[in-house]
Amino acid sequence: MRDLDDLFYFSSVVEHGGFSAAARALKQPKSKLSRRLTLLEEKLGVRLVNRDTRGISLTPIGQAFHVHCRSMLDAARSAFETVEQSQAQPRGTVRLSCPPGLLYLRLAPLISRFLARYPEVHLEIEAVGRPVDPVREGFDLALRVRTTPLPDSDLNMRAIAASPHRLVGAPGLVEHLSERAAPPSTVDWPALSESRPDGRYVWTLHDASGTGRDLAYRPRLVTDDMPTLRQAALDGLGIVQLPMLFAGDDLADGRLVDVMPGWAPPEKLLHAVFASRRGQLPAVRALLDFLAESVGEQDFVAP
Repeated sequence: MRDLDDLFYFSSVVEHGGFSAAARALKQPKSKLSRRLTLLEEKLGVRLVNRDTRGISLTPIGQAFHVHCRSMLDAARSAFETVEQSQAQPRGTVRLSCPPGLLYLRLAPLISRFLARYPEVHLEIEAVGRPVDPVREGFDLALRVRTTPLPDSDLNMRAIAASPHRLVGAPGLVEHLSERAAPPSTVDWPALSESRPDGRYVWTLHDASGTGRDLAYRPRLVTDDMPTLRQAALDGLGIVQLPMLFAGDDLADGRLVDVMPGWAPPEKLLHAVFASRRGQLPAVRALLDFLAESVGEQDFVAP
């Protein structure tokens, strides 16, 4: 195994454009860098750089060698960082974005538990209904709920919990509805809905075999605020599609009922997205692990 220091000195000389600049950056004698590079070339039996009065330039084999050196050094640095971070106590500030309904109805009770477990961590949480750009907007984590498969992204993703959905309503309203054996093409039920950018209000439902049907409806209330939709459903104002993250307890206690048993909207996924480097910080990793443990352990499947 070759000495990684030699690869590091070689890469530094290349990336700083010469011995003098690399020596200043590394606070090492220029003569030492020149000698180490010469010894490396002798060990390999090839010339890696061309030296002249104007500086250095890579030979073809030097260019290929540098690519591999850079990969090896990055891997070595990551290995050491993994050990260091595993031993580090989570501390510092974590900026989190979260859909408002999810925060109010599910995560708020968990936040105190997390902060009690990690007293040196500070949280800054923004209730944001739109998808955010963690890199551009400076968030360490962004929670999202999306239908799978998720779109391709340069961001890293970690699944937190499955989020089944159901078509639900208050018992007193549902018992008077017609055509509940199987989804018809359209209904005149009083309905509630999140806003649809295309103005097309359709519930897509699937049975156990995977057969899908679209059920058109006309909402009497449209809002992107999930707690408002849930409350309106509890008050008997209409039928609504709700995630079990919000309505599971209501279904279990009989405050809401499944409008069309055996048929359900597509399952979604609660997940966190983050930039790779920031996602490795101990405080961020601790929050990710806590959310997966605390949210994922709950049963959100409708009875």
